[in-house]
Amino acid sequence: MNGLKKFKMIKAIIFDFDNVVISSIKQVLAYDKLIFKHFNIKFPKGKKQRLLYTLCEEDQYPVFFSSINKKEFLEYKHSIDFRKYLKFIKISKNTKTLFRFLKNNGYKIAIVTNRSDTTYQILDYFKIKGYFDVILTSEHMKKHKPDPYPINLAVKKLGLRKSEVLYVGDDKVDIEAGKKARVDVIMYKNKFKGADYYINSLKQIKKILGDLNV
Repeated sequence: MNGLKKFKMIKAIIFDFDNVVISSIKQVLAYDKLIFKHFNIKFPKGKKQRLLYTLCEEDQYPVFFSSINKKEFLEYKHSIDFRKYLKFIKISKNTKTLFRFLKNNGYKIAIVTNRSDTTYQILDYFKIKGYFDVILTSEHMKKHKPDPYPINLAVKKLGLRKSEVLYVGDDKVDIEAGKKARVDVIMYKNKFKGADYYINSLKQIKKILGDLNV
């Protein structure tokens, strides 16, 4: 938590979405198990299962579903009523408190996620869409994390320099994307090497920004 002087120039926080802003593992498992069952494909375990949380649907296809027609895969996935799965999602602790703090103190907030447009349904469900100045989902991006393109695009849309933003993620792909984009990375609830800061609670971001009165 050192270098408070450095962070006096921070003007925006870019957040990954799944398992940072929201806790979505139960939703991903329930939703994707339905898809695997429909196509009679064995559901992955271990490290390969983790890819379901990090890859966008375009990148999931060659890893898990290359044996079936891509158009058929996408059509079925988009036919599922995602609203039935919102009940499996929880908003992360301290999220709204942090967002109110950031907005009240003049910071901009962005989302960069490999999730599809279901992101908007979740934001509306938890009534937090209004906090964000920039929202980038997989549909907005020609390349996805761990490529730096999504973070670079967010910085551009925020109208800021890279030295003026922090990126908060929870996975190795977030560290890789952040480092390639040359922005400082805050790792949330994981200890993957290479991040600039590690936190177990979102409220610790206030300390990083120099607010000691948490």
